[in-house]
Amino acid sequence: MTTGRRPVVAGVENSAAGLLAVGWAADEAVRHGLPLRLVHASEWPAEPAGAEAAYRAARHDGRLHTAHAFDWAFDTYHEAGAGATVPRPSWAERRRLADDALLEKAAAVAITGRAGLEVSLTTVEGRPVDVLRGEAPDASMLVLGSRRLSALTELFTTGSIAVPVSAHAPCPVAVVRGPEPAAGVAPTVVVGVDGSAGSEPAVGYAFQTASLRGAALRTVLVRPPTPDMVAAFGSESEVEEALIRLSESLAGWSEKYPDVPVERVTILGHRVRGLADAAQDALCLVVGSRGVGNFRGMLLGSVTHGLIHHAPGPLVIVPRQENPR
Repeated sequence: MTTGRRPVVAGVENSAAGLLAVGWAADEAVRHGLPLRLVHASEWPAEPAGAEAAYRAARHDGRLHTAHAFDWAFDTYHEAGAGATVPRPSWAERRRLADDALLEKAAAVAITGRAGLEVSLTTVEGRPVDVLRGEAPDASMLVLGSRRLSALTELFTTGSIAVPVSAHAPCPVAVVRGPEPAAGVAPTVVVGVDGSAGSEPAVGYAFQTASLRGAALRTVLVRPPTPDMVAAFGSESEVEEALIRLSESLAGWSEKYPDVPVERVTILGHRVRGLADAAQDALCLVVGSRGVGNFRGMLLGSVTHGLIHHAPGPLVIVPRQENPR
């Protein structure tokens, strides 16, 4: 990624996964000398009618902020110790207070231990998918949390927005599925390579990230098995052909980042599982969002979708043409 002042944008929700993503986004902003923009999509009903249903849905998928919990039936409440019944704030005021409290909580996470980080906060009315898509053109990166929903669970909740957002964002999208490895583990960045021009921005992002973090880079080419490949599996010629294809995809990058040690790995098997297994100890797994060429599909649709649900840690999805930083 190139330099610039486009902010790192983190979607804010009230969950442990959401706050983990805020911390990851703050670290990314510090590493690149960029501002951090915390965005909360407020999709509560405009009026109390129907609010209880929204409340129950939010409790189900974890989006409820404690400030939203109040009695829907009354416009007054008894204030403890005051000996009087006092008016409740208006519905709009209650929504605003709850949204502000959530953003302040996220901001506290972002600035802790990160002196000098520039942080801005905003609440935008609308569905999270629509709000974050609107933020993407002016962002250097979007960062989202993930509560590790399965693909089946996702069909029945509103909790996962990573798939529709990453499918259309013109900038890299990070889905923080879990924490980075504990201190003491040799830092490694993993990138999926498919031999296409579409994976070139992902390779560039991975080299830059490894350089910034003093990490090694593990480059992985996963080849879906064909009868010919299975018959030749493990043979000297089969391995050599795969390594040549992988090396061609990395041409020029090691010269640009001579400080980054590179490990080349080829795997014959399932693309999602191969990449996820290779990234078990990684700081992040980097993939492209569009795959073409002889290995069309490795980094396309279904594989990216699968990694959103199965990557062991932070997943970074880099589009063919990413926004300049």
